[in-house]
Amino acid sequence: MKIAIYFLLALTVMSCGNKTAQSPAVAASAKVTGKAIAETNDDYVAQRSDYSFRTEVRTIKEDDEVRWDTIVVYLTDAKGHTQQLYSQALPLDTATWVKGSIGDIEEEDWNFDGIPDLQVCTGPMNGFGNFTYDVWLWDDKAHQFEKFDYDCEIYSPEIDAENKCIFSTWRLDDDVEFVRYQWKDGKLVETSREKKSYKEMVEG
Repeated sequence: MKIAIYFLLALTVMSCGNKTAQSPAVAASAKVTGKAIAETNDDYVAQRSDYSFRTEVRTIKEDDEVRWDTIVVYLTDAKGHTQQLYSQALPLDTATWVKGSIGDIEEEDWNFDGIPDLQVCTGPMNGFGNFTYDVWLWDDKAHQFEKFDYDCEIYSPEIDAENKCIFSTWRLDDDVEFVRYQWKDGKLVETSREKKSYKEMVEG
């Protein structure tokens, strides 16, 4: 009789132990679930080529006169995440100057690292053009655009990728000035300056 009782107790203990253990199928299912959860985490890091751009010019008026324009740049990556950059347009006499180019985007490689940067037109300095730009350089380590605050005045910039230099063109009446900039020790510095006659340039 005692033997039978001990045998039943042993079966009961074994049965309870099996209820707390995971079967191979359940264990495998748990591993798959854990992997799926890990994959749903947003580990996405935007690359430069992922971005598309658009701009919006917001005009501020006082007494029915245009005082200034704020330029909003929308950056959208491949996942649909959108960032905003802000730029200030130059004050314009809209009665005489064309403001259609304000907010225009160009993707030029300003620092010659092989990756396009971002430049946004802030408007002309005078009736002869002399367009100015705000520039954001792409930081490939941080995976984001960084505002480039340059001390010099670069008007209507032209990027010479072959010679790794940037040209600025300024015109006032018949005087045209060409300034060349190059990178030295991480800074954009002036390397040459030349003045010409616009009339002679056109007639020549």
